Amino acid sequence: MGEDADDPGRWKPGDVTTHPPLCVPCAVASVEACPHLRKQYLALRVRRFAPAGVHGALYRPGGPIPVAYGADGVPFESWQIRWVLAGQLIMEFHEFTVVDLDTEHAAYLANGR
Repeated sequence: MGEDADDPGRWKPGDVTTHPPLCVPCAVASVEACPHLRKQYLALRVRRFAPAGVHGALYRPGGPIPVAYGADGVPFESWQIRWVLAGQLIMEFHEFTVVDLDTEHAAYLANGR
C-alpha cells in the first residue's frame, strides 16, 4: 500500500483500494522499482478480498460523442459504471493483517519458493 504507511491502524475490513493484492516477490519488486514506495509503504497479508469497482475517467452524454468531465472511483453497482473509462480496479479488503515485507520475503525464500 502506498498511502498511510505511518498509520497502519487506519485500515479496517471493508476499506477499498486501487492497490490490488500482489504475491510476495511482486511486492518486493514493486518497492524496489517505485520511487514513491521506496520512501514509504504498508504491507498487508490479505486473506479475503473482492473486486468492488473501477477508477477512471468519467463521461456523460454530450452531442455526437460522450464528454469527459472528471475522474473518480465508481462501484460496480453504480449507474455511472457504463460511463467510466476504467484505468484501475478497486478492491475491497475483507480480512487482512499488517505485516513486515522484509520478514514475509525472508519466509518466502526460506520455504524454497
